[in-house]
Amino acid sequence: MAKVAVIGATGRVGSTTAARLAMLDCVGEVALIARKRSVERLKGLRRDILDSLAAAQKDAEITIGHRFEDYADADLIVMAAGVPRKPGQTRLDLTKDNAGIVRKYLEGIGEENPDAIILMVTNPVDVLTYVALRVSGLDRHRVLGLGTHLDSMRFKVIIAEHFNVHMSEVHTRIIGEHGDTMVPVISSTSIGGIPITRMPGWEDFDVDKAVEEVKTAGQRIIETWGGSQFGPAQAIANLVRTILQDERRVLTVSAYLDGEIAGVRDVCIGVPARLGREGILEIVPIKLDEREIEAFKRSVKVVKRATREAMKVIEE
Repeated sequence: MAKVAVIGATGRVGSTTAARLAMLDCVGEVALIARKRSVERLKGLRRDILDSLAAAQKDAEITIGHRFEDYADADLIVMAAGVPRKPGQTRLDLTKDNAGIVRKYLEGIGEENPDAIILMVTNPVDVLTYVALRVSGLDRHRVLGLGTHLDSMRFKVIIAEHFNVHMSEVHTRIIGEHGDTMVPVISSTSIGGIPITRMPGWEDFDVDKAVEEVKTAGQRIIETWGGSQFGPAQAIANLVRTILQDERRVLTVSAYLDGEIAGVRDVCIGVPARLGREGILEIVPIKLDEREIEAFKRSVKVVKRATREAMKVIEE
């Protein structure tokens, strides 16, 4: 069974993720990682997770640490440390602060452990997936981000509710930036194998309104609950399980592109990818319609611009 490290384990997303990961059959150890001054809090979290494991009759080793050597040997590293988004902030507002944090924790991982896989969660996730790729020294297929995986799930819920069907019948995805320029791939969306545009009720489905609801979901949760944790944690657990169990599922994650989709290169952004034990096994070269291509390329420009700013920070 694998060792998974959660960097930023004292945060909302990090702590909830750690608890979910400890329950996975493919995970034998969860390393809770935070700043040195937060080690006492990690001790409490460790005890709480162990209690939950006992209740679930699941066995896993839960370790704590703050040093590079405490997580550098992990099979998979979940990077959730960073400055959280506040009400009114966009994900891109966090770029400068969080780029430095990513560098602090992940620089040199590839040299120490070339077989490691990094799953980026810290926002802006597309930008920081690129930063992690560059500073870690790992191969491109071993660094990915949560990207629009959760956005795709949120879109799936809205579609299922509108068409009054079980969520498992909806197959859809959102690509592009995990942010304001995300792109719904309506041309590939189906319900029970039927293209959504041929379903009764399609004429009444407001795509723009639905996507806007997905875009603002995180902000609404911040304003009313204080921050998102259960949705991201389960989405992360989905990705970790898919990778460690070599399930070879096609999920939408932030990945480095080299021309596979719409000729786009040198950016990390949300795209469909086949995932397995080696990380990203393949970027799925989906065909988009003209409107989707245009929207995707606009999204790429936004992410590339923010990525350039982030790279300036870590190169200073």
